[in-house]
Amino acid sequence: MLTDFSRKLILLVNLGSPDELSVVAIRKFLRIFLSDQRVVGLPKLLWYPILYGIILPIRAKKLLHKYQQIWHSSNSSPLVYYTQEQSRLLQEKIANGYTVDYAFSYGSTSIAEVLNQEKYKHFESLIVIPLYPQYSSSTTASVFDQLAKYYRAKYFIPEIQFINSFSSNPVYIKAIADKIRQHWELNGRAERLLVSFHSVPVALIEKGDSYFEECKLTYFLLCKELAINPEIDAKLSFQSKFGRAKWIEPATSDVVELFAKTQIKTVDVVCPGFMSDCLETLEEIAIMNKEIFIANGGYDLRYISCLNDDPVVADILNELIRKE
Repeated sequence: MLTDFSRKLILLVNLGSPDELSVVAIRKFLRIFLSDQRVVGLPKLLWYPILYGIILPIRAKKLLHKYQQIWHSSNSSPLVYYTQEQSRLLQEKIANGYTVDYAFSYGSTSIAEVLNQEKYKHFESLIVIPLYPQYSSSTTASVFDQLAKYYRAKYFIPEIQFINSFSSNPVYIKAIADKIRQHWELNGRAERLLVSFHSVPVALIEKGDSYFEECKLTYFLLCKELAINPEIDAKLSFQSKFGRAKWIEPATSDVVELFAKTQIKTVDVVCPGFMSDCLETLEEIAIMNKEIFIANGGYDLRYISCLNDDPVVADILNELIRKE
């Protein structure tokens, strides 16, 4: 007889990460990640020679040093560790009758691997939460694609609820604001607050992707919650551009450099598009952009960490589920 515990599954989905600190593992992860048409929209005939001939042989070696600087003490990437912790926190918070698990879009512990487990053979309802507060076709839609692919050949499909974004959720906005306020209480307030999101190609926005508008919405709601002027006290920027195509701007590195050159000496940076710290926050922001800031005359750039394993994550996710 089935128990209530096995009937309802909540699946948290994040991007994924290399399995270990090695060039081979990084190359394997990049191959899977950058082969997704949602991530790189070029035709395979154009993209694959670049991917296999240039990026995989060269980029993986460069990334090894970056990952070494941010690797978590659990012997996994921070993103993997904190996604596991968020799953655990939600399981402790959620009402009886729900099972919480996690999966990754790329690399180990895929959506298909998790759903294929014997213990989930007979569940009746599925709530999927991609851990991307702002919807993008390059992230959230990829989760949807993989879910649809998994069920395409199945003869039973459970009731599925797919939470595609929570960019304006009040619990989420307040949690980010509280994180910033806690930082200010401990360290004082910098001259500027930089709110940095992962960038995406402009072409996606032109085709109807809502990501840019959702980032702006989060930014203005965050400034409102903090009671600061979004035109004076803070700045919206976008990081992690990849390739030669035009991506949404202003670029975080350009803003950081301009701040330094205009005599702004201290900057706080927060990345509310990430629920968990990862390479893009711990290496790109906390290390690389700090170096750019100081090299151009700035005094200190202080990175404010993601929500990570803060218990408030469970409050945010539980609120999303409760609303559904």
